[in-house]
Amino acid sequence: MLLQQPYPQTLLAPLDIIKLVGFATGAALHLYLCRMLYNRYGLRGSQRVLLSLGVVLGLWHLGNFAVTIYELLDFEMAGWWRKSANVMAYSALAFLPPLLAHAHFKLLDWFDPQFPKRWLKPLAWLGYVPCTVLPWALTRLWQEPYEPPIERLGVLLLPFIAWFVFIFLECAAIDWRLSLIWQAQRERQFFKTFAATMLAGAALFTLTYLLGARHWGALGRYLDLLAKLSSIAPTAIVAYYIYRYRYFELVLRQSVLYAVLAAAVMMTYIYGIRRFSLVMQERYGLRSDVVEALLILVLLALAEPLRRVTETYLRRLFRREVGLYRELVEQVGAASTNLGKLAQFIVFAEYRLREALELKEVQIVAATQAQDVAAEFCRLAEARQLTQIEEVQQLARLKAVACYALWRESRVVGLLLVRGSEQDLTAEKREVLTVLSGHLAAALENCQLLEEKVKLEQELAESARLAALGQMAATVAHEVKNPLSAIKSIAQVMREDEAVSREYGRDLDLITGEADRLSRSVSQLLSFSRPSVVAAAPASLRATVDETLALTRNELNERRVRVESDLQFDPQLSGETSAALKEILLNLLLNAAQAIQHDGVITLSSEPRADAWQFSVCDDGPGVPAELQAKIFEPFFTTKQRGTGLGLAIVARRVRELGGTIKVQSPLEDARGTRFVLEFPAPSSVVK
Repeated sequence: MLLQQPYPQTLLAPLDIIKLVGFATGAALHLYLCRMLYNRYGLRGSQRVLLSLGVVLGLWHLGNFAVTIYELLDFEMAGWWRKSANVMAYSALAFLPPLLAHAHFKLLDWFDPQFPKRWLKPLAWLGYVPCTVLPWALTRLWQEPYEPPIERLGVLLLPFIAWFVFIFLECAAIDWRLSLIWQAQRERQFFKTFAATMLAGAALFTLTYLLGARHWGALGRYLDLLAKLSSIAPTAIVAYYIYRYRYFELVLRQSVLYAVLAAAVMMTYIYGIRRFSLVMQERYGLRSDVVEALLILVLLALAEPLRRVTETYLRRLFRREVGLYRELVEQVGAASTNLGKLAQFIVFAEYRLREALELKEVQIVAATQAQDVAAEFCRLAEARQLTQIEEVQQLARLKAVACYALWRESRVVGLLLVRGSEQDLTAEKREVLTVLSGHLAAALENCQLLEEKVKLEQELAESARLAALGQMAATVAHEVKNPLSAIKSIAQVMREDEAVSREYGRDLDLITGEADRLSRSVSQLLSFSRPSVVAAAPASLRATVDETLALTRNELNERRVRVESDLQFDPQLSGETSAALKEILLNLLLNAAQAIQHDGVITLSSEPRADAWQFSVCDDGPGVPAELQAKIFEPFFTTKQRGTGLGLAIVARRVRELGGTIKVQSPLEDARGTRFVLEFPAPSSVVK
């Protein structure tokens, strides 16, 4: 029959457990981070202060851990243990405020170019002045009879705590200033969190020691312990940022997991083995030390399989992440080469990233195709040398939870946007995307180069074809123009004979008209075959427009088409530009008149642009179907029964020769109308 008795009084109190675990964790965490920092950078001047700060924090917790062990094990014959532990702890504590301030002044020196540098060193070294009383304090701690350090050094308590609170507030102000300097959201959040931690520490020390809350019974003891353990909070923040973002270029992965396992083993011992052995002794009379030894052996037997399982899991996870990363890189690189076209590559890369990383939506925006907000952020990332956009407001404008700039050498070639839930974007996925962004940038550039190469080859082939067509056109025009002139002359002479005119007048008029039409077609062939126009005399835009309208007046009048001009910008054109623009406008006017057929309006307008000027020809005809708009500038493409298909091809060619661009907009209103918008650079071809 089980004896119903309460747990024995020898069990550890919750406060003792928190002390034991808290000080052990604080010592291990700080000293381990110091070891990582030392292995990575050594004793460089820039990291020496941070390393010293970590060492004194580790020694503070280690000394308190040793005192806790002494108190729990009740070493009556080892008083030197407790004194040595207190000397180590409070020596470290004395250097903690000046090193904390010194480290923050170093951060100001690194990241704030506007702060007066001449004040940094004096302020940093001034913080070490209170440490001059340390020898006297250590002598007091070693004296007999033993007293708790806080009682033995009571005369220094209030000045020291006031100094500590002042340092906390000073560091909080520096952290807040640094949070306002950084553009990246991650660093801003890091320093804001640190500032809040410093303020919380100042409030805790003020309440516990300056206001005397440590004397409030059980609550006071917990507040005193919380103040002693408070340095773990900012160090845990640093450890988190090292774990997630590789701060200081340090990697915290398996070590953190093993530390957690060690803490779990410690808690298992305290709450499991220790309690169970005492209960067995109290209820059944079994020796607690024997039961405890047996259970520890069982725990040791289970530790090795647990370690192997943990390592196997980590190895599999590592292989999976590396395999996933390698597969993505290979597929992205192969796709950029095989697909060739940028649009197809982007669709493929987005699909593979969504599938492989299990993300809701991924968008890749090439800088050459970016518009509005995306183009703005491409310029922003390039100007500020950002590898990642982290501002919450900026991400909201992009409607994304993460944005990576795709850098290629010294320029941003695109953006990688991740949308959906931020919880889906784990630290591992962020790291894969960070590394993969470099390969995506190279793949984007490779795809663009291939596309440009194919486009250039097509243009060269088209140029060769057009050159052959032009040579053929010139030959045909030469062979046709002279006979046409002879036919027209004979028809006109016969038209003057009254007898012939009465019998064949209509036929002769038809011959003359068709000869004129064929002559215009031959002129277009000759114009298309010429690489450029012959320069005329310089003229203003308005004069060039008036001359062109005079040439087309008869045909416009026959079709009852009215022309309206709205030239808000009237530059002086060079002779080459004036001649080319006259040919461009002539073809656009005839094209618009033929599209309108009868009773319509053509509007001509011009206006200045930044480093350019724009000219527009707009008609109220039936418009151009969307499926034909990409073809209308191709040679010999026409929708007219008796057209040559060269008018708009000549227009596009002349515009390119002037370094300009041409766009077609149709329909405009009520499913009718067409506008040709021409934009020319200034001042290379335009003199105002």
